[in-house]
Amino acid sequence: MSSTNPPPPEHDDDLEKPVFSMRDLAFELEVTAAILRTLEIDQILYVVLSGVTSGEGLGFNRGLFMLVDYGQRALRTSMAIGPVHKADAHRIWEDMKAKELTLGALLTAYDKVKDDPTAHELTHHLGHLTIGMNELEQLAAQAVPVDATGTVPIQAMVARCLLAGEPMFSNTVQLACEESEDPFVFKNWGMVPLATPEHAVGVLVVDNAFSERVITIRENQLLIALANLTAIAVENGRLFARMRALAEVDGLTGVANRRTYDVSVQRMLTEARQTGRTLSLVIIDVDHFKQFNDRHGHLAGDDVLRVVASTLASNARKSDLVARYGGEEFAVLLPGTTLEQAAIVARKLVRAVEDAGDMPHGNVTISAGVACSLAGNLDATQLFEEADRAVYRAKHAGRNRVECAVVAS
Repeated sequence: MSSTNPPPPEHDDDLEKPVFSMRDLAFELEVTAAILRTLEIDQILYVVLSGVTSGEGLGFNRGLFMLVDYGQRALRTSMAIGPVHKADAHRIWEDMKAKELTLGALLTAYDKVKDDPTAHELTHHLGHLTIGMNELEQLAAQAVPVDATGTVPIQAMVARCLLAGEPMFSNTVQLACEESEDPFVFKNWGMVPLATPEHAVGVLVVDNAFSERVITIRENQLLIALANLTAIAVENGRLFARMRALAEVDGLTGVANRRTYDVSVQRMLTEARQTGRTLSLVIIDVDHFKQFNDRHGHLAGDDVLRVVASTLASNARKSDLVARYGGEEFAVLLPGTTLEQAAIVARKLVRAVEDAGDMPHGNVTISAGVACSLAGNLDATQLFEEADRAVYRAKHAGRNRVECAVVAS
């Protein structure tokens, strides 16, 4: 493979400006309306990809979204729709024809397909396609490596599209994805950047690898319009996700807040009733906290709460929910956990807080009370009262210990 410039992708200036039909405008309007109905990023991506690959939409064989993950400083595959192989293309087309799926039906089918593994085969196939931000800059600065067949790495073109902020498409140059599970080539492709005035958001890639239908300037212009809308929608979705996360987290300690606890315990009790499983609750109270505040001040008390919360969160299981219930009181929800198992977890948490080495003004201890609802036989108030009474007994038994409430079935 040599490092030369491949035949250049077509640009908008090379061709006459398209004239959009009423069908084009109706398509854009229908997709826009579907996007505006949600703030969930995955649903936004699904709507756009369904639109560009639907026969009633733009009719591309496949569509791929790569979004910038600024936390991981990388551009990564977020969602892809379409067949992996040519045999899959015919099967999918026949299936859609048999079901008589219209564009409107596709755009509103997200809840039905989001948990369907077959709907995510292409996403899984391209899941390893990730480009670090530093690598993107290097790729954009280098000559494009092209082989004898006129095929270039997709990473090289994605880097140029994202960083230059310019759409491109080609009916001659092929794009190879070396990170896929087997050789994967994009043919007759289009690529448009997603960006806001502040920063790059990602890239939308489409192709006609199986039908080999040429991509027109009109289709590229429609893709640009969709990409601009998608960029704004994705950023709004990210902002909504951040705001939702903040609304669910206690501002002082970083664990779940009381509202999140209230919602979670109701949901978990409902699941326990439906499945016949147990739900245990550990209520934790910081020992002698009022005296600590009086002696060392409220700022030092805040530091204690932060360390206790961090210690509880790092020692709880992944399936558990740690929440600040109020003041110096914490709650830990343990789904699918018996009273005896929850007591073991509670003792581990008590020891972990006692051994925490970064407490201000010396070690701090906690007392814990454990209660269990069998198949949801208790409501949230009853479960809490049982655990709270157990904490009271732990306090009066000397603190820095665990007491259990036996809940009648």
